[in-house]
Amino acid sequence: MLMVNEDKFNSIWTISKYVYGLVPILIGLDKFFFFIVDWYMYVSPYVASIVPPTTLVPFLGIVEIVTGLLILTYFPRMGAYMVAGLLGLVIINLFMLGGVYDIILRDVAIAFAYIMFGLLTELKETAIRQ
Repeated sequence: MLMVNEDKFNSIWTISKYVYGLVPILIGLDKFFFFIVDWYMYVSPYVASIVPPTTLVPFLGIVEIVTGLLILTYFPRMGAYMVAGLLGLVIINLFMLGGVYDIILRDVAIAFAYIMFGLLTELKETAIRQ
């Protein structure tokens, strides 16, 4: 049996909740304002042939804002897994785009971090029930 200091665990979890909740909200808002980057350049030609980037990018922004709010409110585990899934789709799109392998690797690490936050949340929820 592993013993964990509850205060330290809760501190780590709370900080993670705010970071992992606020980041998708900020990135999602940027899908409308383009202060950080021109998001259209990351849409592969194949995906653009299915959904116009001018429709896709704002839609993804809304999804990111919603998932960030889920993490910050009552559904942090679900929101974390949704962000990880969204990043999986982004990674596939970036492979189709090609030449952005540094961004792909970064997104893999970020997706893994969201999965870890989801697992930590599950651990916290399980501990509360016992």
